[in-house]
Amino acid sequence: MSSKQEKVSTMDLAIGMYVSALDRPWVETPFPIQGFHVSTQQDIEQLRRFCKFVYVDRRLSRVQASFEPAPVVTGGAKRSPAGVVNPAARIRKFDPVAYQVSQPLQKEVAVAATLHQEIARAVVQVLNDVRSGKELNFLVVKKAAGLMVNSVVRNPDAFVWLSRVRDADSYSYAHSLRSSIWALVFGRHLGLPKDILEELALGVLLSEVGKTKIPRTLLMKPGKLTEDEMAQVRKHVEYGVEILRQCRGVSETVISVVQFHHERFDGGGYPYKLVGTDIPLLARMAGIVDTYDAITSPRPYAEARTSSEAVSMLYEARDKLFQGQLIEQFIQAVGVYPTGTLVQLSTREVGVVVSQNTARRLRPQVMVVADHEQNLLSQPEVVDLMQVTMDSAGQPLSIARCLKPGEYGIDPKLLKVSQA
Repeated sequence: MSSKQEKVSTMDLAIGMYVSALDRPWVETPFPIQGFHVSTQQDIEQLRRFCKFVYVDRRLSRVQASFEPAPVVTGGAKRSPAGVVNPAARIRKFDPVAYQVSQPLQKEVAVAATLHQEIARAVVQVLNDVRSGKELNFLVVKKAAGLMVNSVVRNPDAFVWLSRVRDADSYSYAHSLRSSIWALVFGRHLGLPKDILEELALGVLLSEVGKTKIPRTLLMKPGKLTEDEMAQVRKHVEYGVEILRQCRGVSETVISVVQFHHERFDGGGYPYKLVGTDIPLLARMAGIVDTYDAITSPRPYAEARTSSEAVSMLYEARDKLFQGQLIEQFIQAVGVYPTGTLVQLSTREVGVVVSQNTARRLRPQVMVVADHEQNLLSQPEVVDLMQVTMDSAGQPLSIARCLKPGEYGIDPKLLKVSQA
């Protein structure tokens, strides 16, 4: 979260302040998920009923106020080991970039589909080469990251759609690619400049490169790992850093993502037990997207959770595993129902989210593919929930719940965004 965002007790709110984040998920409140100006005393009273504190954006506020700074970490006075983080791993100060969607989803998907396939194939090939003892081809991964950045900047929904509807060749490799997409959507939302977005994408794409040195049988073990096995798997961080330090042109910022993406905000991560903002920003972001994608993907030892379940789990981990402000921003960036999510409407109709409404993340555009009895429609219909708020019976229209792929026999992988 930008330094312009400050934590304010709801007892100190004033008309004109811009509330950009809450101390609880937006979905648990009646407020718009992207923030709002406090316009009346009733707004203040309602915020006090739901929240103890909020985050206020000074840049967007219409009044000057005294802000209480937010704490860096909660629950103790832990200290990180000195000298662990190379100062070169920190990103430079920047003015947030206000990105705009410059390409419609259908057009960007047509472009991104080829890119996604090429990037997935390249990443798998590069990592398989490392597994077989060859040197990491960093230039290939760097080119892939650049292509991803350009597409996500044009329209973040396209790569998200493809990542959610494409079959994966390998959990580990596809996980890195999907996590990189989530990271770019997150970074775009925060306004990171394109060169920093590329370093973020590179770091997350390569975050699991050290697992090429871990036996596949151990990585794919369906049951719980023993302590010795867990220690062996955790060495992938050390291996990954070693691999990257042998490559020319890899920045300390990229290496830091690989090195610290398993650190946790409360100091409970590994391998260095870093605390709070001692963890570099891009690594803090990488930890969030890595966890989100793991939760929402089927793994050898766990079923996939829905996106709404994952959001709730991440929110429960705020200021414990992850920085609370970043969790709030991530939820705003990807939405509760990301593009490609299978959902059931309040009418019992079934659809797939095809585009986000950035002003109201709970009201995306949905391609309805099945009727209230879950019979597939011959001609899917796109409903913009920002525009269509009532159903044919005059009742409020909304998303009732997330569905898992395959429920009611409907699999988003068989759908095309061109139908929208």
